Amino acid sequence: MLRRSSGGEIAGAVLIVLASIVLLIGAFAAGAGSVYGMLGVIVAFAAGITGLGVHIAGREARLRRDGN
Repeated sequence: MLRRSSGGEIAGAVLIVLASIVLLIGAFAAGAGSVYGMLGVIVAFAAGITGLGVHIAGREARLRRDGN
């Protein structure tokens, strides 16, 4: 059964999507030889992993609240 997502799940998903976009842009910039592009890749990767953690933590908290 589908239930309403928690704020943490939504925030994590949004962070993952934004990090994915920045990761693609940074990858193309790094491929073109930009040092700042590589910095963007590293930051976007870290943000994506953080977003995944926030999403999973929000989901776990919601499941515990609901008693599942």
